[in-house]
Amino acid sequence: CQADQNTFRCYTGSPVETNTTVFFISGNPGLIGYYHSFLSLLVRYLTDSDEPTRKKSYLYHIYGCSLGGFEVHDDEYSPSKSAYGSHNCDNQDDSNQRTRLYGLEDQICFVQEKLAALMDDDTGTSDQGLCTAQRRKVILIGHSAGAYIAMEIVRRHREAGLNLNPSQPIRPRPAFDIVGGIMLFPTVLDIAVSPSGRKLTTLLYFIPRLAVIASSLARFLILVLPTTTLYSLVRFVMNDPPTHALDTTVTFLRSTDRVRQALHMAADEMRTITSDKWTDDVWGLATACEPITKLFFYFGRNDHWVAEQTRDEIIASRGQHDGLGPRMFICEEGLPHAFCLKDNDIMARKVAGMIREIGNS
Repeated sequence: CQADQNTFRCYTGSPVETNTTVFFISGNPGLIGYYHSFLSLLVRYLTDSDEPTRKKSYLYHIYGCSLGGFEVHDDEYSPSKSAYGSHNCDNQDDSNQRTRLYGLEDQICFVQEKLAALMDDDTGTSDQGLCTAQRRKVILIGHSAGAYIAMEIVRRHREAGLNLNPSQPIRPRPAFDIVGGIMLFPTVLDIAVSPSGRKLTTLLYFIPRLAVIASSLARFLILVLPTTTLYSLVRFVMNDPPTHALDTTVTFLRSTDRVRQALHMAADEMRTITSDKWTDDVWGLATACEPITKLFFYFGRNDHWVAEQTRDEIIASRGQHDGLGPRMFICEEGLPHAFCLKDNDIMARKVAGMIREIGNS
């Protein structure tokens, strides 16, 4: 496996034989370092399959990266052109990449381009018919706001594949199918009415420049506190987290740009993640020649970013019915929204099972 502060990449078998990519989309703050332990365990449980034989269909490429504006290195990300429609995803001037702030729409475009570039690296892809078995497969995993990003990518991928958007010129179809989506503690509807959403909305109302103030405070702490004291403070506030979470949080705080980015994105989430924007075919409630994306939703109990009423309404209106639609679960183990801090093992086991079920369908 290859893992650094900005990416995670691993194969469960020979890269040549792998035909399914599992693409992970983080929540906010979007540092992939928070998920290294989870993704490593996911690779282990997919590799240690109970299947009697390891067929090609069970070989996976696991990939994840930090969201835009959260990168730790100095190199700038330059999106490449893809088969997707523009959706206001115009490339930004390289000189602006380091200081720009990414809203939710920007993050969707950022992840779209990352996915397209990753799949373009596979020389085995080709522009084939929609219903051919040879096409590359992608399974998206989204955590928290990453689930909203994943749902939007499913929608746009479908529109690009079928040229459903009349406002966009006809473009070549993406050379892969998104066959599955796994949404963990998903903030896909009405995030502002959740307990933490209400608090953040109130803070933003009374302190419009909250992102600037918070980033300045973080900068002050970095300047005045010795490294050992900073680590001790973060360890105390986070209730003695694992090493990967502690190191990632300190790295996050060391950049005022990343702190400001997190709050800027959070404010945009409050404005954007509201009512249901997706049609039945995106939710998997319709039948079509193109493979319908098989969706799993895993909700928490007393999730401070997902109101109980919102969760129940999603399950009632969009849950599986007559064999169609997403499979939806409510966590019975009491896992927190930020499972990636201390509860990676149990989530990795559950997600590995969902991935195998998608592969077997």
